[in-house]
Amino acid sequence: MAKAVYPLDTPSPLSCPPPSEGSDAFVTTSGRTHPVAFLSSRMPPRRSSTLTTAAPAPPASSLEALAQLRRRILAIERPKLEVRLDPDEEPGACGRPERRGSDTEPAAWSLGAPEADALIGAGGLDSEACHEIKPGSGTASSHAASLAFTLALARRRLDQVACGSRSSLPRILWCASPRAVRDMGSLYPPGLSRFGLKASSFLFIEARRDNDVLWALEEALRSGSLALAIGATPSIGLTPARRLSLAASEGATPLLFLTSARAPSSAATSTRWRIDPATSSVHPFDPRAPGAPRLAVRLERCRSAPPAMQAGLTLEWSDEAYRFRLAAALADRKAETAPDRRRTG
Repeated sequence: MAKAVYPLDTPSPLSCPPPSEGSDAFVTTSGRTHPVAFLSSRMPPRRSSTLTTAAPAPPASSLEALAQLRRRILAIERPKLEVRLDPDEEPGACGRPERRGSDTEPAAWSLGAPEADALIGAGGLDSEACHEIKPGSGTASSHAASLAFTLALARRRLDQVACGSRSSLPRILWCASPRAVRDMGSLYPPGLSRFGLKASSFLFIEARRDNDVLWALEEALRSGSLALAIGATPSIGLTPARRLSLAASEGATPLLFLTSARAPSSAATSTRWRIDPATSSVHPFDPRAPGAPRLAVRLERCRSAPPAMQAGLTLEWSDEAYRFRLAAALADRKAETAPDRRRTG
């Protein structure tokens, strides 16, 4: 390929501005002159050569309004939970102002029966951990008893916390797998009123697989926008149980996990309960009618108690006070069998 020869006394074409479009130019190479066609000089500049100008900063008032809007959206999506400070305060009320500087201790998440609460310690159930609930056997009555115990604890949890301004939002997540639904059935919304609960307080999820249940529970616990999460699967491994425990601690949300009676127990939970049905009490107005429902509750594991400690109690659920109490036939058994030591004159 021939090279272009430029005389020393003539300027190089590269150093001169190109002619306008339509003009003629010539280049001499090896003694021969060739016409050259130049493109239009009015070409758009390269992107790298364009000057970038920053957008003007919004005023401070706009930034403050945007921050307030973000806080409002966050409050709607994740309403704040406030722990009740006064144990005698009416349960279930919402929108109470947060009291600061009060000497009253926050209400603990407990069963309501002093005999049962003494087994788990003065602090009550850990509200940032997982609690496993297992039926005593594979019968339908044991599954129903464990479900009733779970709903009773859910009602006690709602009494402990007070929701924010958006009280109509769901406060409890119910997530179950198909196998768990076949074993214990689904929740019956009209029957929730027996425990002082409403169907509008629940967010129902029925996953196709057990792994989907674990994923949904973990995401819900980390969000921190619920008062309680309830999961139901036939079994749970050690690694998923640890992940759920960490998520419950991070989101400050407790988890009640229902598992099968034959499934191995998990060692990553704060407490483990074994529930069986018990004979109901006698109706006060009709001896032939069933009275208050009773449950045979056995505490198999508790972090705040000795590892080998297992305690069993027969508890009775009160539909008026929404709390457990020790069965009337067992409440004062020690006092009934103690000898009369009173001295007669």
